[in-house]
Amino acid sequence: MKASNCCCLQVFAAAENAAVTKMDASNLAMVMAPNCLRCESDDPNLIFENTRKEMAFVRVLIVNMDTSFMDGVI
Repeated sequence: MKASNCCCLQVFAAAENAAVTKMDASNLAMVMAPNCLRCESDDPNLIFENTRKEMAFVRVLIVNMDTSFMDGVI
């Protein structure tokens, strides 16, 4: 995931925005993870197992990734 994408998601997940949109980091991760990360397997069980891991990873990026170098750019 690009830092600029993560920076945008962090803005959307900010408390003042999430209070209005109801899209906190967990909800954003649920929506964005399938678009950013995709299991290449055709096995539905493996895809299902990886979905939670992918969502957790994207949530960690939204919550913890340092995107301060993007300040003023976006």
